[in-house]
Amino acid sequence: MTTVFESTPGALGARAADPGIVLALSGGGAAGLAHIGALAALAERRVPVRAVVGTSIGAEIGAFYASGMALEELAGLATAFDWKQTLALFLPDLPTGGLVSGARIMEFLRARLGSRVIEELPLGYAAIAADLETGEQVVLDRGDLVEAVRASVSVPGLIAPLRRDGRTLVDGGVVNPVPFDVARERFGGPVVAIAVHSAVRAIAPMPAAPRPRGAWATRARQLLDQPWTARAPGLRGWLRAQLEPSADKNNHWTTRRVLDRVLDVAQAELVRLRAERRPPDLLLLPAVAGIGLLEFYRGQEAIAAGRRAVEARIAEIERLLA
Repeated sequence: MTTVFESTPGALGARAADPGIVLALSGGGAAGLAHIGALAALAERRVPVRAVVGTSIGAEIGAFYASGMALEELAGLATAFDWKQTLALFLPDLPTGGLVSGARIMEFLRARLGSRVIEELPLGYAAIAADLETGEQVVLDRGDLVEAVRASVSVPGLIAPLRRDGRTLVDGGVVNPVPFDVARERFGGPVVAIAVHSAVRAIAPMPAAPRPRGAWATRARQLLDQPWTARAPGLRGWLRAQLEPSADKNNHWTTRRVLDRVLDVAQAELVRLRAERRPPDLLLLPAVAGIGLLEFYRGQEAIAAGRRAVEARIAEIERLLA
């Protein structure tokens, strides 16, 4: 498992002797909004956080937090999203390497994070990405914060890779869905991992959350009726497939389900191997298994799940600080 650090491990940001926990925030799409609720619950119990290492959505939430954005503002930003706002960010614009170029995502991030550099953040921070050409894990812990987040959220096939320092970078979940090992290598312990990614089933069972199918189906049908979705035939086809299940009730292994399952199995093995080598001190599992990759309109539900996950284990977290 080759790792490339942009700086010498431990050379920047938080030190192991500093008070507080180090958070490892997983990827997982919209389910990752649970990280906001977890951060809020930690703040309410006055649990100090000295560093954050994130993959994909975890890198994005971690960047907002490490840059000093108020948790109330962050929660408001997350819960303001509806289907139209979400899909506006992911509307295909015919780039190379993905359905979307990521330009709108960069604009969204730049408007809120500005031109901050990681070395100057008040908290230790690192984002995980993968080098598409070499297969190496790349730990982005210096330079432009927005570029680091953009690289880490580059879901293969959906968002085009980012070129940075001669590397072609994609979503960190390809190599490290829950970066608790990097958190310890980079910042020391105690490390608390918050995992919403399905790959955590490799080391602990993921609690299930009921899926509000009726509400989801209503929104999906509303989208199909929108004239602007005609510009995204792939999206319309995907929505129809969700609303109109196959007539063959005995064969639910559609092409999409097969690909998703294969990816889950591969990432689960990555998590298991990393946990054997360098496990977190505590693993929290918000009950968000029913929230889909782009279902950001379920922000309130995800945030509440993250809050509950911390509250249920707060005594153990406080013992880690002791």
